[in-house]
Amino acid sequence: MRIKIKIFASIRDICGFSEKELIVSDSIKVNEVVDLFVKGNEELSEKKDTLLTAVNEEYCRMDRTLEDGDTLAIFPPVSGG
Repeated sequence: MRIKIKIFASIRDICGFSEKELIVSDSIKVNEVVDLFVKGNEELSEKKDTLLTAVNEEYCRMDRTLEDGDTLAIFPPVSGG
């Protein structure tokens, strides 16, 4: 199945891209996709536990199952003032 990945802020700088399409196996979970990017990237690995994710512009947990055509957003914690 095909999904779109959007990466934001400092995570984008680490990964080196802001948007990418991926072909992944059916029933893949958000955490499995995140693991694809974390593997072999020490800087991103250190931030893994603080990453926020959203599917189709709605915050989600890491155990959410993705569906064909979903857009997964990955970003660091946000703070405001």
